[in-house]
Amino acid sequence: MEKKVTMQMIAQRAGVSVVTVSNVLSGKKGASDEVRNLIYALAEETGYQKSTPKAKEAEQTYRFGVLIAERYVKEYPSFYMHIYKEIAQESAKRGGLTILEVIDETCERLTDPVYKFADAEIDGLFIIGEMSPLFLDSVRENSKVPVVGVDFYDVDKDMDYIITDSFRGMQKATERLIECGHEDIAFLGTPRATNSIMDRYMGYCKALLLNHIDKTSVICDRSIVGSGVIKFDLPAKLPTAFVCNCERSTGILIEKLREKGVRIPEDVSIVAFDRFFDEYPDGMEVTTYEIDENVLARVSVNTLLKRIGGKVKSVGIRTVDGILKEGNTVKRRDR
Repeated sequence: MEKKVTMQMIAQRAGVSVVTVSNVLSGKKGASDEVRNLIYALAEETGYQKSTPKAKEAEQTYRFGVLIAERYVKEYPSFYMHIYKEIAQESAKRGGLTILEVIDETCERLTDPVYKFADAEIDGLFIIGEMSPLFLDSVRENSKVPVVGVDFYDVDKDMDYIITDSFRGMQKATERLIECGHEDIAFLGTPRATNSIMDRYMGYCKALLLNHIDKTSVICDRSIVGSGVIKFDLPAKLPTAFVCNCERSTGILIEKLREKGVRIPEDVSIVAFDRFFDEYPDGMEVTTYEIDENVLARVSVNTLLKRIGGKVKSVGIRTVDGILKEGNTVKRRDR
């Protein structure tokens, strides 16, 4: 029995992506005349037959737009660029193509009242990371394709959001410190900067309240609006432990403590949220609530594909759980 010719076979022989082959054979623009003629010739040579509706659905390729605010891309390491790469890889497994557009501060302030994604046709749109409410409203109102928010949410909007378990994750991390005898615990993060940080702060507060600890302490690590640059000073009197809202703040905190000769965890213990790089000094491994970014990406892509297929209406907020991963930055403290 002859093997059925697929777009993948033509793509391999032409040295292009499956998306390019699909676009050319369906009459879409985007390929040069040379590539277009080559694909037509290979399709005729191999006897490629257009798929039946059922087979076409299985072969369907999509273009996914991705929006990220410029302030998140400027960060290093950038958690949201890491998430973008995971989404791009997961999309590629489905024969899809991701097109990234970085939104600068001027665009996010919505100087143009109607936002339209780039100059490319897309089938669905991901928004990674929290952005200006006015900008998000414009995207939702003017997008003719399904939109999925990743790692942020808005309870008032009828849209899909895939988020990490910020509240319970930070509660678990804080409780780990309390189990080890810590009561003077500071939260490093600006709660009003994003919903995610606010949820992590509330998880920290809940852990303290449940354990009858009335003292809370907050060290803001960024401005409420604007660049999102991580910048903070250590308090004159250090707490016995820190709860860090993200790994970037954790790294800066460790540098500042080491500059002052503070030992971790002998003098100060640290727990954190997020784990996506391993660049800490001297074999240090931070105890952290770790999210599986691959699962986050897979759920996000699955959700958008379902919306594109029109199978299910948006379901609101979906939470991706993580695990508390033990490191060597927490020391038991005698009460």
